[in-house]
Amino acid sequence: MKCLELAIPPLPSLLTVGRAVWAPGSRHQTRSFDAYDLILVKKGAMYMREDDTEYVIQDGQLLLLEPGRTHWGTQACSEPTAVYWVHFRHPEPLRRMESEEIPWSAVLPQGQDSDEHPAEQTMYLPKFGDAPFHLLQPLLDRMVELHRGFAVEQSLKLQVLFCDLLDLLQADLGRRPGSRSAALARETVSYLQRSWNEPFRSEELEEALHFQFDHITRCLKKYTGMTPLQYVQHLRISQAMVLLEQTSLTVQEVAEQVGIPSASFFGRLFRDRTGISPGQYRQRRQSHL
Repeated sequence: MKCLELAIPPLPSLLTVGRAVWAPGSRHQTRSFDAYDLILVKKGAMYMREDDTEYVIQDGQLLLLEPGRTHWGTQACSEPTAVYWVHFRHPEPLRRMESEEIPWSAVLPQGQDSDEHPAEQTMYLPKFGDAPFHLLQPLLDRMVELHRGFAVEQSLKLQVLFCDLLDLLQADLGRRPGSRSAALARETVSYLQRSWNEPFRSEELEEALHFQFDHITRCLKKYTGMTPLQYVQHLRISQAMVLLEQTSLTVQEVAEQVGIPSASFFGRLFRDRTGISPGQYRQRRQSHL
């Protein structure tokens, strides 16, 4: 399925939501505006064009029209057509891609209490195709209900429901069959997250996943930018940062707790990841408490 990659934060902002039954002969107007227009067809069919691409949105399908592009109905509805629409504001997509190319396993920087700006992240929404209406419709109906009786007390709740809608759409992309390499990368991440504090052995990884280590490495690096050993070290250092902040364990004890018996090697890994020594990290973090 084609999808759009959007930069977050900030999250998209809901403008309006609605539903209607379009009578036969109705046609979408020609429009180009600085907002996304999510159209979901529960019953019937809509005939749309966005710039040079034509779409037929049938029962249980959606189309996400993009800001700055011109869209219009190419022909009138031939039967009663039940439609939901959701308009929201957000910058233009970073890129358009196939859902199997989404880097679900990519490692994101962890926020620290000294950060003043959030780390760059991404979200993914379907462009066109089947929609999980059994999950979306109760949420859409509740959003429409709140919007019709719109008041101050509903504004935040409506935005939260909109974020729930986006989450459902992205989760549906994650459930769709992807490439074999992406699936193997996710399996590798899951395995490493369960076993990160145990001694790393490539043979055990091969036995668990039933692939050669070189192939596992290529797939994981494609979607995370890390080899299996680098990913394990990332998990170990992340846990070490927590222990340095929240316990009084010595650096040697922290190293042993995260599966790195050598304190000197642990120190080198920690400095490579954070730019400072474990002792300096603990001192800085405690000074912010």
